[in-house]
Amino acid sequence: MKMYLYKIFKKLGYKISNESKRKKELQAQVKRLGIMKDYNKLVYRSFNFFSLIKEQYPNIILKEHKNGVYIEIDDLKFYVESPEEFYILKEVFVEKDYNLLSNESYVVFDIGMNIGISSLFFALKDNITKIYSFEPVLATYNQALYNFDLNIKYSNKIEPFNLGLGGSTRTEKVLYDPQMKGNCGIRLEASPNISIDKAQEIEIQIISIEEIIKDIFDRHVEQKIVLKIDCEGAEYEIIKKLEDQNLLMRIDVLMIEWHDKGSEILEEALIKSNFNVISRVLSPITGMIYAFKK
Repeated sequence: MKMYLYKIFKKLGYKISNESKRKKELQAQVKRLGIMKDYNKLVYRSFNFFSLIKEQYPNIILKEHKNGVYIEIDDLKFYVESPEEFYILKEVFVEKDYNLLSNESYVVFDIGMNIGISSLFFALKDNITKIYSFEPVLATYNQALYNFDLNIKYSNKIEPFNLGLGGSTRTEKVLYDPQMKGNCGIRLEASPNISIDKAQEIEIQIISIEEIIKDIFDRHVEQKIVLKIDCEGAEYEIIKKLEDQNLLMRIDVLMIEWHDKGSEILEEALIKSNFNVISRVLSPITGMIYAFKK
């Protein structure tokens, strides 16, 4: 009877997979990596992302470490604790979301540092001389500092701040889930990856971007300025504040991940401020904008 049903489903174009067999094969692959502790559930749940990274970096090193794993990619070392962090590694190192190529000298503002992955990616580049990195959640910030300590060769370019940037200075309540650090922000429950049952409410400190950025601009008058912004909803108030204070004119490149409210508000402000804009929609509630001063 099973075989008969199988043939019918096959003719209809359905694919039947043996989930138990697939699970065992995946466990065996994780075990061959030397990750023995309960097959390390983190690696098991992240294996698709890990496989994509390994395709591009076949010499990747993976080891059990603390409550997660230690990874070496392209002369950089990372401590990661969640599948989301494997996903971010894939975005940065495989999809190369922030792979700015130029012969000119740049200073980068990493607004939404998270655990330091993008900051360290920027630090690999010889023409990027300084990275100012901002992360308001203390636990996430401390994990970034740990990753910077693993990479002293490059992290001496990075100046981290345990602050969020926004359109005004204030204390803000946000939802924090240690398995979804990259989704913590002023979007609150609008983020589809935040489970209200699992997340805890915490307070973060946000500083108006104009209060911190003018002084840093003045330190680097001979260099071009890049803003990488991935701050879970605060991108709209940041761009508005920069526009209102005539500070967009001092920026050369922006790389922005937008959330929830669409891209048009941001695109209009950037075009009005004399940028060429490349805009991509990744899903109904998120996308990427790359803007270059004319």
